[in-house]
Amino acid sequence: MRLLAFTKPFGRIDATRLADAVASVGAEGADLLVREGQTVSPADPGGIAVAAAELARRGLTLDVVTTDLLDVGADAERIIAACGESGVPLMRAGFYRYDPAAGYDRQLAESRAALARLAGLAARHGVRLVLQLHHGTIHPSASLALALAGELNDVGFYADPGNQAKEGSEAWALNADLLGDRMACIGVKNAVWRSDADGWVCEWQPFADGGVVRWAEIVSGLRERGYAGPLSLHVHYPAADPVAAVRRDLDHLRGLLG
Repeated sequence: MRLLAFTKPFGRIDATRLADAVASVGAEGADLLVREGQTVSPADPGGIAVAAAELARRGLTLDVVTTDLLDVGADAERIIAACGESGVPLMRAGFYRYDPAAGYDRQLAESRAALARLAGLAARHGVRLVLQLHHGTIHPSASLALALAGELNDVGFYADPGNQAKEGSEAWALNADLLGDRMACIGVKNAVWRSDADGWVCEWQPFADGGVVRWAEIVSGLRERGYAGPLSLHVHYPAADPVAAVRRDLDHLRGLLG
């Protein structure tokens, strides 16, 4: 299993500093977030090639580009073309948010059509589109993500037990069985439930400090199942020193891998 650093916590730094940060935390590669306020913005997808080159100079790879793309369009054309030209194997789509007012059936049909267009565009550029399991969407669990993908067999999945702790939880083994060899990447983070004045809330916390997701069990099970894909370490909690936070959490993950 390859250890990736998700670049979100590093914020708006240039590609040279980003590659230095990824190298310094001990990751083998990067999961690059393309978003305003980050190293690469949707308006400047040429930055993907620059980031890939800087990572390669340090012996690292750009394994995943994470986007907010929900359908084809000018931004999608440019971003996906840049991924293809840079040799990026996986591109994560955005989140198809659940809207109770619209209703699930309508959203399922509309989102599946959009996902099909996006997957087709990605395939033409030699990139595989992946859909992340994420709370607040119509794809918070493996079963619902598969329902959204329907017959789009070229779409892969970005599993994320931490996200599922907030909504859509399924036993990790059931998720693995359902997704099978279409599980292309796994997001790694942890959370805890805390009580406040309004009741119980689920909050992110340092992966190294544990949490409700039983990662030792998951890692052991993934190894037994022969999973050899990327593990993308996410830091979503506030950190005064993001590089130090990612390094500490990644060291903990490496320890679980033995």
